Amino acid sequence: MSDHRLDGTFRAACARFADRPALRQGATVLSYREVADAASRLAAVLDGALARCAGPDPDRVAVYAHNSVDYLLSYLAVVFSGRVPVLIDRAFGERELTAIRSGCGVTAYLVDAESAAEFPLPPGSVVPLTGSTHALVTVPADGDVPDLLADTAVCRFTSGTTGVPKCLEFSGFAVHSAARNWVAGTGLGAADRTLCLAAFTNGLAFNTSLLSTFLVGAELTVHPGLPTSAKIVRALADSRATRLVAFPFVYRMLADADLAAARFAGLDLAVSAGAELPADIRARFEKRYGVRIADYYGVAEAGPCTFERDPAYRRGLGTPLPGVVLRTRSRSAGRPEVLLRTSSMASRYLNAPGLLESRVDADGFYATGDLGHVEDGRLFITGRLAGPINLAGRKVDPREIEAVVKELDGVRDAVVFADTGADDQVLLHLAVVGRPPLGRAGLVTGCRDRLAAYKVPQRISFVTEIPRSSTGKVRLTDLRAVVAESADRPEGGIRS
Repeated sequence: MSDHRLDGTFRAACARFADRPALRQGATVLSYREVADAASRLAAVLDGALARCAGPDPDRVAVYAHNSVDYLLSYLAVVFSGRVPVLIDRAFGERELTAIRSGCGVTAYLVDAESAAEFPLPPGSVVPLTGSTHALVTVPADGDVPDLLADTAVCRFTSGTTGVPKCLEFSGFAVHSAARNWVAGTGLGAADRTLCLAAFTNGLAFNTSLLSTFLVGAELTVHPGLPTSAKIVRALADSRATRLVAFPFVYRMLADADLAAARFAGLDLAVSAGAELPADIRARFEKRYGVRIADYYGVAEAGPCTFERDPAYRRGLGTPLPGVVLRTRSRSAGRPEVLLRTSSMASRYLNAPGLLESRVDADGFYATGDLGHVEDGRLFITGRLAGPINLAGRKVDPREIEAVVKELDGVRDAVVFADTGADDQVLLHLAVVGRPPLGRAGLVTGCRDRLAAYKVPQRISFVTEIPRSSTGKVRLTDLRAVVAESADRPEGGIRS
């Protein structure tokens, strides 16, 4: 459609592919016609529920729920109702939701009905939605509601790893472009059946598996809850998937599992994104199951960017998708930063006006903060611009230290971040999750045996869990709070 309205596009797809299977979850399968009918009924129910609530009728409604077919029906219901869906990571808690309410003006939330009573904000009302496993929770507004841009069709959030999540506004054109580019660049077709193991709040799932599926009349299998090897095998069997979309930890889990290769028969392609996939994990997975893993690189602000089309290639993150142009520019110490221009770029951060625009140059290229280079048209990422810690003039990559620590006996998880000592000098702080007999002495010795002396963490805290987003990224603000809390317990932080 010329105006790129999402409701019209989804309705047209449902009419065109009416009797084809569209969505699957376990034994539940909905055709495109059934999806349109269910979403239309839910849109009417939502209209009625909002009309009965106090306050003005909102132009934006959040979906804050776990992955399910009902999640996608709620998303479509908001679209069909003429409102803007705001997709919020279910891992966000009270701090993030408080900021989203005040900074983004979100007062209406579609949540899992069974846990509506546990909603992190004090609700004004809770209304069960007939025909859905979701309920409508409304909260009072907190200050002025910022206006959305006139062409905003969807809002999604950055991970919030360093503070309050930033709300990305995407136009209908941008959402369409991301889906069309994925279809054209990866060869997605009507015969494909995609098993998506990522949450739809994340760009990996949203851009590769939602509108793109509808555009070609393919089938999408939704996976609820955390994936395990047994659940994935069962979902593969139920869906007869031709494509698997997941984060690297899933491929690590499957590579380590003792599963029969026959269980992966029919799977043509596995897509990995979100972090670099270690070469040994790729090799073991592909050898064991005979399925190629294709790397995908995307940026929250810019949408899908690159994809590895060549089945014989195992280095880098692929070549640009249609509508994407890459370049690099030299930063401090001659390190090249990756810049990109895409047709699926977000318009702005709703709750941080001017910030996104400040990272886009006069030619429309967005500064990703990723370090890397382009070789024979293929993207290679080598680090993050803000990643290394400046330690008395020396640049230390925390990932190097984390990799060493994670190899030590008894360590289950570890994160290194910059902290300050009593003299306000920057130091390395290691937060570690482990089991006895793991102790400070063993950690220090293990690091000294494998790292240069200046890379040995000067401060160590033992915690029960590393706070992470749904994509596995460390939530640094929450981690600092956990570390501070552990230091107050006799058995907690061990600090120097």
